[in-house]
Amino acid sequence: MVAERKKAAGGSRHYEFVEHTADIAIKAYGKTVEEAYAVAGDAMFDIMTDGSKIRPDKEIAVEVESVDREGLLVGFLSKLILLWEVDGWVLTDFEVTLLSENRLTARGFGEKYDKEKHASGHHIKGVSYHMMEIADPAGETPAYVQVLFDV
Repeated sequence: MVAERKKAAGGSRHYEFVEHTADIAIKAYGKTVEEAYAVAGDAMFDIMTDGSKIRPDKEIAVEVESVDREGLLVGFLSKLILLWEVDGWVLTDFEVTLLSENRLTARGFGEKYDKEKHASGHHIKGVSYHMMEIADPAGETPAYVQVLFDV
């Protein structure tokens, strides 16, 4: 399973699917909320294609501003959908930096989509605020974000 791949590769960086009747929801974990945002990006591309087949040849940077951190998560993932839909990028191994409560920068690594190489997964139409949770606890509990993808 894809979620297990991320867990094995990154320890606390992994995600799991959350039950939903019509769309796809995930909970992404990391040591920090920044890592959880990054894992959410990886999870989204795993849903759209087989993320293990993405060769990280090119670095793509994104910057997002919003009124709050929920908007940052939606904006970040929406920009990734735009990179996929418009420019044909498939990305993985994200690094996210929260510059403030309303601004982030991120970079992902990937290549152009190749239908012969990359499996076709679910088509994600958008990112929803419905069911969204962002937890950034102190101590032993990992940070996580929960997000719903409209498919």
